[in-house]
Amino acid sequence: MENDVAWQNELGRRARIYEDIEAGRRFEGTMSKLDYAGMTVLTLALVLGSWFWGA
Repeated sequence: MENDVAWQNELGRRARIYEDIEAGRRFEGTMSKLDYAGMTVLTLALVLGSWFWGA
């Protein structure tokens, strides 16, 4: 019974956190266009670098 109460409190805490995030339009961890561009550049550098090294 004690575990059920603790789990219900934890679920309520998590729900409040998600509601706060959604209300504030803050989505921590989402990637921006700059993140995608950087990832693309690094991927191309890795692929082209490996290709030149092996050629």
